[in-house]
Amino acid sequence: ISFNNKKGVIRGLHFQKKPFTETKLIKCLKGTIFDVVIDLRKNSKSFGKYFKIILSKKNATGLYIPRGFAHAYYSYDKENIIYYKLDNFYKPQYENGIIYNDKILKIKWPSKIIVSKKDSNLKSFQFFCDNFKGL
Repeated sequence: ISFNNKKGVIRGLHFQKKPFTETKLIKCLKGTIFDVVIDLRKNSKSFGKYFKIILSKKNATGLYIPRGFAHAYYSYDKENIIYYKLDNFYKPQYENGIIYNDKILKIKWPSKIIVSKKDSNLKSFQFFCDNFKGL
């Protein structure tokens, strides 16, 4: 479970490297979030493309994210509770990410963004392509 108590916060774009890539099922139990996933599977027709969706308590929508995707969300509300169901163990040493405002990906985020120091130091999509070659 992830708790967020600030409106406008972006978390991500996070992923775990092999061998600890994860399949995720995400649901917003309280509040509303703008959820984004990026396909990082090197042989996929949608490699480097993103998908966005609004998840909220009100719409009761869940999101299934297969292995090989990066994930991020933006908090529309002051208080959000996000539930994650994972098929693999979280290993901090395998965690990595792509910067939310990458110039190649061109994700259209809502305005008034707050980004953590950790997430603001993530690398570019080009860096991912050059160093990881896909998940």
